[in-house]
Amino acid sequence: MALVRCKQCGVQKPGSGQYTRHYVGSVQPVGYPNTALVCGRPTCDQPGIIWLERSEQQVYASGQRVFQLQTNATKVRAA
Repeated sequence: MALVRCKQCGVQKPGSGQYTRHYVGSVQPVGYPNTALVCGRPTCDQPGIIWLERSEQQVYASGQRVFQLQTNATKVRAA
């Protein structure tokens, strides 16, 4: 599932603590950097970008632009 983090915070490698997902790239949300998406780290409030796993990156390349986040509370739209 997609994840929102700013460019500075980025994502951790799988196996770092409880971190198990493997993100292979990122895409900008609609309106970046003036986006409503904010980095998901508790202490950061920078504009967020959408980090994708391999399967999501493949469907992004084929034209999909809406991705679910890990909590299923919301979805995000990539530019």
